[in-house]
Amino acid sequence: MIAQKHDQLPLDFGTLKAGEITSAIIAYLTKHGFKVWRQNTSGIYDPQTGRWRKNPQGCNGVPDIIGFRLADGVFVGVEVKAGRDTLRDDQKQFLNELKQAGGVAFVAYDFAQFQQSFEGRSLHRQAA
Repeated sequence: MIAQKHDQLPLDFGTLKAGEITSAIIAYLTKHGFKVWRQNTSGIYDPQTGRWRKNPQGCNGVPDIIGFRLADGVFVGVEVKAGRDTLRDDQKQFLNELKQAGGVAFVAYDFAQFQQSFEGRSLHRQAA
């Protein structure tokens, strides 16, 4: 039996969950000449107490995605927010310090919004 052709709906990047937005942004930035990764900012699980505790070597406010542009070393940080999630004060501070130091900072509520902001800054063009 031959499989029947079926309609495929286009991907809707506006309804992705935070993890899916993160993955899409990492793939997009990698395609555009950045070396980026998901920064683990979760605490450390203590099996003796059954609780999570703050990582003492951690830095408050670090974005979900961090990395740099391979061509010139410009640092990039992307804080991903989905649903009703909002920026904390320490996240705002980190992103502001990143911008003041010459890095590129984003808050991404969905992939399409991130892509528009990225291309609006002409960052999709390779640095010389």
